[in-house]
Parts: sequence; C-alpha cells; structure tokens
Amino acid sequence: MPNHHRQKPTDHQVAEFIPGTETTDAQYIRVDQHETIAKIRSDESLPDLVRFPSLERMRQEIERLREERTKMRAERRRERVQQKEKGAEQ
Repeated sequence: MPNHHRQKPTDHQVAEFIPGTETTDAQYIRVDQHETIAKIRSDESLPDLVRFPSLERMRQEIERLREERTKMRAERRRERVQQKEKGAEQ
C-alpha cells in the first residue's frame, strides 16, 4: 500500500497547542532550521539547556524534575497524614 503522506527525510514537523486558540484555524509556518537554531543560540536570555540542547543534559534535567516532584508528593502525603491525625485527636 503506497504511503501518500511520506515526507522527505529532511522534513521536520513541530506542533504546539496553545490554550485558548481552539477556535482559531491552524497556522503552518516553514522556517529555515539553520537560521532558527542560530537565533536561539545567540539569545542569551534563554537557558543553556535550550540554547545548546544535548540528550544527556535533557535526561539529567528530566530526572532532576522527577526527583523534585517525588519529594513534593511525599511532603503533601505527610501533610495529609498529619491533618488526619490532628482531626482524629479532636
């Protein structure tokens, strides 16, 4: 079965959903990858992880965020248990 939607190997598609735009028609913009990357890398207001991404750095950052989220969940659990204990004492 032929695939009529096959892209050239150099084509990349990126999509972003922006809340509040559900009723707006989709907009497709073709960008020159080289120019776009150069602009991103030269923007010193962006974090280095954005300007110079590497898979290893991204994996490390994801792991750090997961650990942080786990700690926050544990803290919320402790707070709920303490609240229940206080309620039971009254």
